Amino acid sequence: MSALPLSQVAGKMGQSGTERAEDIATALQGARVLVVDDNQVNLHLLTAILERGGIGWVEVASDGMQALARLPNFDPDLLLLDLMMPGLDGFEVCRRVRALAAFRHLPVLVQSSLNRAEDRARAFAAGATDYISKPINANELISRVRNHLRNRILVMSLQHYRRRREAELNLARRMQQRLLPRQPQIEAALAKGLVIRSHFAPSSELGGDLWGLFTDRWGRQAIWLIDFSGHGVAAALNTFRLHVLLQQIGAGDHDPAGVLAMVNRRLCSLLPQGQFATMLVGVVDPEAHRFIYATAAATRPLVWSEGDRVPRLGGSAGLPLGLTTRATYENRELGFGRGTSIFLYSDAATEIAVGNGILDEEGFVAMAARLLIETNDDDLLPRLLPELAAVGTLDDDLTALVIRRT
Repeated sequence: MSALPLSQVAGKMGQSGTERAEDIATALQGARVLVVDDNQVNLHLLTAILERGGIGWVEVASDGMQALARLPNFDPDLLLLDLMMPGLDGFEVCRRVRALAAFRHLPVLVQSSLNRAEDRARAFAAGATDYISKPINANELISRVRNHLRNRILVMSLQHYRRRREAELNLARRMQQRLLPRQPQIEAALAKGLVIRSHFAPSSELGGDLWGLFTDRWGRQAIWLIDFSGHGVAAALNTFRLHVLLQQIGAGDHDPAGVLAMVNRRLCSLLPQGQFATMLVGVVDPEAHRFIYATAAATRPLVWSEGDRVPRLGGSAGLPLGLTTRATYENRELGFGRGTSIFLYSDAATEIAVGNGILDEEGFVAMAARLLIETNDDDLLPRLLPELAAVGTLDDDLTALVIRRT
């Protein structure tokens, strides 16, 4: 038999993500149909009709037990099942087929001389997919068999397509995770007197948030966090663009405002119309005990020192990135002495729906202030994330960083 099994043809369709008439026709030639009937004349008749109708693989069973025994090896694409058989009748065969995980979704076309409504209802309750009355009309039988096989092909091709897409998304997710700072970078920051705790969670398979570390030309530790509009694949592609862009422009050769200005000019030509990003870039100046930063409409950083009961809010200004090349940015400063911590976060933390409004910045700061009294920096993120989840559903990507100067 030269025709490919239906599952292989469906797999090829799933790879292309398209349905073509010739693919369906090829798949029907490789389809497997198991015919079950205790009457030998009926078996020969049904087999002849199916083969004449283009079904390539037909096997028969003369009773229910024989049919169940042949299921695993033959692995049919459709079961053509008589109801009235001695011993194990078609109703029980159907129930047992549905109890097998491998055949839970197998099309079962019942053929019977029982025509009462209650008999049909009983057959469907047992798990039948369709019901055709005897005496069999050849054209009707072939039409129904083809319809069920075509539906099976489409379902199988969709399953193949989804598995392939899931594998590709998993690969993309791992690639995006690799863009985040690696352990050597975290350890290098620790050597400069900074302890960094981070959380990164896309709202779907992929996200539009990203953060990173670099060293500026004066040897100071620099930190950046970006949040692209939207989420999912489109937003994730922008994080890859940014990662390459920062390597191209040499982010370490510019102050925070200069980095933002250069990134903005490049993104204006790269981002599709309607897409934009918010971003914060900051450097730690250990000698001046300052955190020098610039923002492009990013959330306002929170800062606190040991013993503070309420965090202080830094400022934020500047247009989002990617809107206009004429945007300008300015450097700001926060006191950042030993024992001081800074909290940076994407706006998902403040945009959780609460009643008819959102948590907003005020509510988020109040939550953080309460937790600061109850815990220390190391436990802040593990405590904060469940608190946010208890408020409502996070509908956007969330990135959060706690940076403490030792």
